[in-house]
Amino acid sequence: CCGVFIYIQRKHLFQFQASLPTLNAKKTFERVLYSVIKWSQEKIRSTENGSLQRYIVIMLGVVLLCAGWPLFEMGELAGTVPSTPIDFYNGIGAGLLIIGAISTVIWHRARMVSLLMISIVGLMVSVAFTRFSAPDLALTQLTVEVVTVILLMLALFFLPQRTPKESSSLRMLRDLGIASAVGVVIASICYALLTRPLESISDFFIANAKTGGGGTNVVNVILVDFRGFDTLGEITVLGIAALGIYKLLTNLPLFMPASDSEGRPWARERYPILLTSISQSLLPLALLVSAYIFLRGHNLPGGGFIAGLVTSIAFILQYMARGSVWITSRFDVNYRKIIASGIAIAMFTGLGSWAFGRPFLTTWFDYFDIPFVGKTELASAIVFDLGVYLTVVGATLMILASLGKLTADAAKEEVTI
Repeated sequence: CCGVFIYIQRKHLFQFQASLPTLNAKKTFERVLYSVIKWSQEKIRSTENGSLQRYIVIMLGVVLLCAGWPLFEMGELAGTVPSTPIDFYNGIGAGLLIIGAISTVIWHRARMVSLLMISIVGLMVSVAFTRFSAPDLALTQLTVEVVTVILLMLALFFLPQRTPKESSSLRMLRDLGIASAVGVVIASICYALLTRPLESISDFFIANAKTGGGGTNVVNVILVDFRGFDTLGEITVLGIAALGIYKLLTNLPLFMPASDSEGRPWARERYPILLTSISQSLLPLALLVSAYIFLRGHNLPGGGFIAGLVTSIAFILQYMARGSVWITSRFDVNYRKIIASGIAIAMFTGLGSWAFGRPFLTTWFDYFDIPFVGKTELASAIVFDLGVYLTVVGATLMILASLGKLTADAAKEEVTI
């Protein structure tokens, strides 16, 4: 019946359909898509406006929300594990660490002073590692700190010595409140974790470092054996980062200031004779120490990463004492090839285990009686560590050489700022 009725009234239905506005599906879709894109662009402009402060505020706000809320639901903050008493030396170290951090905030506009304050913080962190029986971490932190400070000093040379005041008093109070809140939340989380019993996998590494990796330095065995694949990825990232910095600094137009911010000219003697004399004598000694740290790393604190940084510091001292032109004329090395060689050595060390039906990066070690030396352990991990060493040296010195070349080029066109 319904079908018959619709058929009889079809003319009226056709007329009603004809009276409806004509719809274009393509235009409708494009109109909706345009509205969505416009709405998203407005939201992006309201949040991503190029302000680094706003980005950090949003990020820290999310951290406070995600990390702070569980603290309220935790109830009692302290756990059952008793706290370690603070002795005199720990108190002094913590005090210096706090003073260094606060001084960095107070004098952050004086870039060189703030860099020195940050270096004090890094030094105290390395002392803390030593205090709590982590010599490998202490050596790594100390050498990284030295290299980083020198590279940052080279980079800051091309920037104004003081940062202009950009934040209002109200914004500074807001930032102080956010920083304090984040500090309290993170400190509370650390306290809650450290005062509760924790089942760690460290016992496994301690028990199997000698039998499974052939070394008594558990940290180094973890890096080159148990987690060798992670280390391979890390040195690859380090090499890529160094190549990226090299590419960014190539043909970068910079100008060397002829005076400081107060108009005082730089010293005419660019390379002091005392520094040049000492650096030349220290180079072979530093290389000897680097070789010693490298060879003993599998059983004692050291390894390829720390040895590579020590070697880099030795050559950085030569750059500071003699200049990049003098070094290049006597030590013209393609650092990109050194990086590639280091990564390739580490990679092929891992592939070599396949020839013996072992998984990738499986360590081999054995003991041999060497004349006049005695029983000595030989492990394939030292070859992998050699790759780490070469990558660290190549990456660090390539960044330094690029910055040093900029300084040498800029010295030809000195301008006053």
